[in-house]
Amino acid sequence: MNKMIKFASVVAVTVALAQTLQAVPVTGSIGFSGVGVTFNTGTAATATAVTAWIAPVVSGVSGTFATPSPFAVANGTPVAFAPGTWNFNTVSTINNFWSVGGFTFNLLSSAILSQGGIPGVNAFVVVSGTGTVSGNGYTPTTLSWSFTSQDPASGANPTSWSFSASANGASVPDGGATVMLLGIALSGAALLRKKLTA
Repeated sequence: MNKMIKFASVVAVTVALAQTLQAVPVTGSIGFSGVGVTFNTGTAATATAVTAWIAPVVSGVSGTFATPSPFAVANGTPVAFAPGTWNFNTVSTINNFWSVGGFTFNLLSSAILSQGGIPGVNAFVVVSGTGTVSGNGYTPTTLSWSFTSQDPASGANPTSWSFSASANGASVPDGGATVMLLGIALSGAALLRKKLTA
């Protein structure tokens, strides 16, 4: 009977470990805006890259990013974008593309969706892409996002821009770590059972 209690305890611990390994994806959306951006050409009509972000802040949140989440990010919170140039047509990962409130976003891809207009009148650019957000104990989660900007009527550097990202409900696979840990726990339970019956 004592062996049976020990075996049941090992099984209970194994099940508990498996439950703690369950992934919790990020949900909802987050948006940013700022005082301005600097383009490589000076106008949204022909720009192919952002060379500087000027005072970006959070401008809207929902889901995981919003209250009453313990990791809520308030509107007006400063956002850190990666230094350097962001080329709109990107096919390689940019790690730490932005971070705020303990969340970090890795940009996976981006491409110009629409662009045109007359500089200083109605010039615009729309860029979209995908990436993953992680942090605060959440599982890395795939986000779809878009960036838009328009030239001001004065023709100066664009001051109207927004970046918005929303979770699509898919988390990034963990590379088999969960299955590996579950396998190790079950192997340990089997070995313990064999030892207890011997």
